[in-house]
Amino acid sequence: MQNTSGLRQLAKKIPPVYWLVGFLKYLNFRRRLQATNVVYAKGGSTALPPPMLRYRVHGALDESSYTHVGRSIASCLVQCLQSQAIAINNSTILDFACGPGRVAVEFKKLMSACHLYGTDIDEEAIEWAQSHLPDVGEFATNDAAPPTRYADDAIDVVYSISLFTHLDEATQNVWLAELARIIKPGGTLLTTIHGALARASCTADELAELDRNGIAFRVDRKGRFKLDGLPDFYQTTFHTREYVAKEWNKFFEVVDHIEGGLDKHQDLVVLRRRT
Repeated sequence: MQNTSGLRQLAKKIPPVYWLVGFLKYLNFRRRLQATNVVYAKGGSTALPPPMLRYRVHGALDESSYTHVGRSIASCLVQCLQSQAIAINNSTILDFACGPGRVAVEFKKLMSACHLYGTDIDEEAIEWAQSHLPDVGEFATNDAAPPTRYADDAIDVVYSISLFTHLDEATQNVWLAELARIIKPGGTLLTTIHGALARASCTADELAELDRNGIAFRVDRKGRFKLDGLPDFYQTTFHTREYVAKEWNKFFEVVDHIEGGLDKHQDLVVLRRRT
């Protein structure tokens, strides 16, 4: 992975090479996406969202891994909440940055009595969830900046998977403040970061930035060559454990930080809104 990172950084220093690599990746992706769309269309009615919506939240086009990972994440979340003795059934749960409901579907299967909501900036994903998942929860869009539509002290538990792994520091802070507004006093935020186990892809400069600041924000592809189709501000972020303990403590009490707690890749961070 470090060799790949070095090559990426080298290519960035030679703009024509970086552009060509991006163009070739884009052509290959469009070819694979077209083929997957054909298979999806031939399959008729399906309980899963179309390939591009799956790719935006999953980074892959196949259906089997999309379902498997969603199930695994939901299981990790429920186990973590139960280990903290946090009530789930009959509680109000918000899937923040829910996409087309990959995790929400599996979470609801495990905790059918919870009142589940989902929100995301991806209008296409939310429209799909509203149309196909009415029995799972209530889904709505939110803007790229606060506020959300939820009232003060409205939500018992918010979970947000692989969101703070993609936002810069300033954007993270405004959303942490917003989530602290809508979560009930004593309520829980469960989210993930790229921690120590995700640093194999970091360059030497990124590792140095982590040592200096506790956070590193990697800006890679933008525009058409950004294959996930998400906004350009959605990039890749790494945190240290010490940064989370210090900086996120300004918004929440940091209850637990489980290294590799999400499928032994992303760290799982448990936060509590102060009473």
